[in-house]
Amino acid sequence: MRSSRRWQRSLVLSLSLTWLFCPIPSGAVEPTARTPSVLLLFSLRSGAPAVVAVESAFRETVQKRFGAAIDLHVETLDLADNSAAAYTRRLTDLLQEKYARTTFDLVVTAGSDALAYFLQNRELLAPAAPLVFTSVSREAFGNGPLPPNTTGSFTSLDTQRTVRIAVDLHPDAQQIVLVGGAAPSDRANEALARRLAADRAPKLPIVSLVGLPLSEQLERLADLPQRSVVIFTSYRADATGRSTIARDVLPALAEVSKAPIYGASETFLGLGIVGGDLIQYGPFGVRAGELTARILRGEAISAIAPLDQPSSALIFDWRELRRWGISESRLPEGSLVRFRQPTLWSEYRWQILAVVALTIAQWLLITALLAERRRRRSAQKNVEVAELRYRTVADFTQDCEYWKRPDGSLEYISPSCERLTGYSPAEFLARPQLLDEMVVGEHRPAWQAHLEADAADSRPQRLEFQVRVRTGELRWVEQLCAPVLGPTGDFLGTRVSARDITERKRAEEELRAAFAEIRELRDRFEAENVYLKEDLALELGPEGIVGESDALHYVLSRVKQVAPTSSTVLLLGETGVGKELIARAIHSLSSRQARTLVRVNCAALPPTLIESELFGHEKGAFTGAIAQRKGRFETADGSTLFLDEIGELPLDLQPKLLRVIQEGEFERVGGNRTIQVDVRLIAATNRVLEDEIRKGRFREDLWYRLNVFPITVPPLRKRRQDIQPLARHFIAKVCRKLGRPALELSKATLADLEAYDWPGNVRELESVLERAVITSPGPALRLGDPLGVAAGAAATSSSPAPSEQRTLEAAERDHIVGTLERLHWRLEGAGGTAEVLGINASTLRSRMRKLGIQRPGGRVPPPPAVV
Repeated sequence: MRSSRRWQRSLVLSLSLTWLFCPIPSGAVEPTARTPSVLLLFSLRSGAPAVVAVESAFRETVQKRFGAAIDLHVETLDLADNSAAAYTRRLTDLLQEKYARTTFDLVVTAGSDALAYFLQNRELLAPAAPLVFTSVSREAFGNGPLPPNTTGSFTSLDTQRTVRIAVDLHPDAQQIVLVGGAAPSDRANEALARRLAADRAPKLPIVSLVGLPLSEQLERLADLPQRSVVIFTSYRADATGRSTIARDVLPALAEVSKAPIYGASETFLGLGIVGGDLIQYGPFGVRAGELTARILRGEAISAIAPLDQPSSALIFDWRELRRWGISESRLPEGSLVRFRQPTLWSEYRWQILAVVALTIAQWLLITALLAERRRRRSAQKNVEVAELRYRTVADFTQDCEYWKRPDGSLEYISPSCERLTGYSPAEFLARPQLLDEMVVGEHRPAWQAHLEADAADSRPQRLEFQVRVRTGELRWVEQLCAPVLGPTGDFLGTRVSARDITERKRAEEELRAAFAEIRELRDRFEAENVYLKEDLALELGPEGIVGESDALHYVLSRVKQVAPTSSTVLLLGETGVGKELIARAIHSLSSRQARTLVRVNCAALPPTLIESELFGHEKGAFTGAIAQRKGRFETADGSTLFLDEIGELPLDLQPKLLRVIQEGEFERVGGNRTIQVDVRLIAATNRVLEDEIRKGRFREDLWYRLNVFPITVPPLRKRRQDIQPLARHFIAKVCRKLGRPALELSKATLADLEAYDWPGNVRELESVLERAVITSPGPALRLGDPLGVAAGAAATSSSPAPSEQRTLEAAERDHIVGTLERLHWRLEGAGGTAEVLGINASTLRSRMRKLGIQRPGGRVPPPPAVV
């Protein structure tokens, strides 16, 4: 949560920057009809010292080298510590909106993160603009060629010498201590410092304080052994995630440290570091400015080759050298020493002052009065200039600025308050309580506490609240209060800066709505994943469609014809012929193959639950509905739904299925909201649906809707050419599962398999072969019992002759009864009828009830309770 809030605040701060117009006086170049527009993108955040140095050098160089005005837009992206995809997408959207009407003649990026971000979003932000990069390593391009229309300057941090210099200046050091912030970029800088330290002094232990709270870092530095060397990496955020800069932290660290501190950036110099091989940011801006001026003058970017640019210089602080007793003679050759103080003055300043005082005493007495007079006049003038400067800035700011005295009256209020509130400054000066009256009632207690806290605390106070402006509109305001204190510390009132953040609040609300939509999609994917896991847990039969017969080839040609369409497909055929494999083939060849095929066996579900399974239910819709659940139709939105055993669908549920097929909409059980879906339907049955219509068990209008593209899968007895490849496939599959070598299939055994009629089709073939693999003692497959006996006393007195005309339902009934009698009516478990027939026990019970099969002297066992 802290990280999310941090990049959101950074995003709002980056994109709330106003447009920067940088007119440059005309010089040697004649003004063109249109002022060139240049976009300068920084990886770092606003206010970073490196940003200030690069931008200042860039502006000065362009003004000097180009000699004409340019329209410069500066954006600090804060990408170093905010690399989340949501952040960069939102950043791109806001930049597109901000510069929708601006055509850039050139884009300049400072830093690898800014370069990578622009290259990724170049087509969205400025597709035709040339690109100049700076402060980038060659590794940023993967040692490959530069993108087209791009040039710049390379730098390298692998040659950074600060750690080596620190160790050389302190040869008796016993450890290296790393100090830095907790931001991701601080961690990256720590890793670089570790590598450099390990290369230079592999035997010295490395102690890292990076990421610890500031208070703990101060305590650890105060207790350091004297034979230590401290390396300050960077400080962009503290351990709480709060944004921090080095100039606020480094002096405190240097003050308590018992060991010298070295750094890697020129911006750290003067804040307490001894020095080092310091990165200089000004040259980056100069080089980028030179390339910019050349391109704006008309020089082709393809003719400007990128070059390697030195990134650092050896610079040291004279005061810190003296503090730690380091002689300048020990510094590396070419080192620069800054903040030097004259040695003679520092050693003998009091003696010199005494001599000078004796010789010019009279002159001082005369000039003292004159100097005092001039000082007073200068102070008065400075007060007038400061007041004029303050009013000039405050009068033209976009924020509402005012100074409220302790008695409630106003010392000053800026004209911009009228843009925010609709009331003029004169109205506020005449009636100061108008400020309190504008605050919305529910926010007024926080407002009063805010003002009281400001009077009691010297630190600035921040508050967000709503006000009702003159037009009656509600606006969100962000207010920052700071006490105004006199020279002696007495309270003179409150200095207030108020900003309209209504748009920002609206953007935050839109962001929350987007997150809610993402959560809804996540829930949908999780539900789909649950159904997928349930589906994969089922026994899916053969791993693929195996066969060589013309009948199977015809079926597959029909599959290829209908698969690319969204038409409803009806699969017909006996049980066990592989209708589900055909359904999966249709789905895998369709445009919906990227989504999961959702499967429902209508015969395996109790009638009381099938409606909830298909269409879902709301929480509390019935007993046991403790939470909302999405049905299979909703899960299959954009995909394919396979309804197996469609003939088993209860008659009272068929109209609702017909509505989904016709209109593409339905309601959950217990719900009243209509849900729209885009589902491609594949249905399968082993029944003759025309007979079911005549018997009143199936709706004729539903039959017409399902029978758009029928495909009849022939039984195994009508495609005996497929028995051999199927047998070899199943034998290999079972042998792999049992961990034994593949068994040989003799011609005699194959002939027996091909001579059998296989009333259970492919499913029965697989079961017979699995049993044969288990019972075969040698390397060749042996069927054991004759196929007629193994199939369940196929030659019973009730079984018709092969030439006798029988319905599919009668054949199925005879086959099930024969198997039950052979297995002594044992339905499930190892070696039970369901396992032999290759179907689930619940499916077997359903078929027994439908076909009227009962055990002599008993009844069909009821299905297990559905939990």
